[in-house]
Amino acid sequence: MGRAIRAIQTRDLPTLFSFFGLQMQEEVLESRREQISARFALEVGEIVRLCKGLHERERYQLFREALRLAYESSATLSP
Repeated sequence: MGRAIRAIQTRDLPTLFSFFGLQMQEEVLESRREQISARFALEVGEIVRLCKGLHERERYQLFREALRLAYESSATLSP
């Protein structure tokens, strides 16, 4: 099991943003935590299912992009 999967299994979003080197706003994270977490979990499940043969670095890139997109899509939702 790679480092990215181990980090994801913590389910701690601030730690994940740090691990993947992504910027986030605390207030957005706090107000949209459930949406971000749910979307990210769905994306991770699909990446794992569809991309079993990838190297750790490639999985890292996909997981990083999935977290970024989960955050950005949630941040643009109306309150």
